[in-house]
Amino acid sequence: MDFLKPLYYFEGVQEKYHKILAVNHIWEAIDKIEGYVKEETRREKVIIGKNTRISEKAEIEGPCVIGDDCDIRPGAYLRENVIIGNNCVIRSELKNCLIMDNSNAAHLSYVGDSILGRNCNLGAGTILSNLKLDEKPIILRINDNDYNTGLQKFGAILGDNVHTGSNALTNPGTLIGKNSFLYPNAAIKGFFPANSIIKLKQELEVVKKR
Repeated sequence: MDFLKPLYYFEGVQEKYHKILAVNHIWEAIDKIEGYVKEETRREKVIIGKNTRISEKAEIEGPCVIGDDCDIRPGAYLRENVIIGNNCVIRSELKNCLIMDNSNAAHLSYVGDSILGRNCNLGAGTILSNLKLDEKPIILRINDNDYNTGLQKFGAILGDNVHTGSNALTNPGTLIGKNSFLYPNAAIKGFFPANSIIKLKQELEVVKKR
């Protein structure tokens, strides 16, 4: 069941994130983000890499680790346990998440308890929702099998090169394989294999005004 393993989502596991991604089930990595950040920020609450630009209108609570050559734009809100790789553009609310190199959340999105692989892009208004309405642990149903993640908060895991359209919504407990597209306004949950195009189909009716 390769879709449960990190290598299904990421082209190799970057050495710097090995401690997070050395898991049997990909969602187990969510709980390891906090420990990684605490270890990295023992001396400084916020670590900022070389040539990274932080807007005066961005808010950083931390602890967090920000890589090199990033652009943290006005309106960005970085809460606790955030890891941002190199060459990322951020103008969103982030909480307990890992965003790998060359990925962007540049247009007022929400990323909670989630992982984005390399070269991902979140369209404007994308929401990676992380908490069910009943606040019960999240159960994934994949290929007629139920997997109890044991996590109360679990947003989405997006493999490398996943792009979302504007106002896309992933409900708690979503897995999207690499090289996939999620179209605008689509609301999804569950597992979607690599190389998927996930579309929302709707019908518009135009009538003459009387």
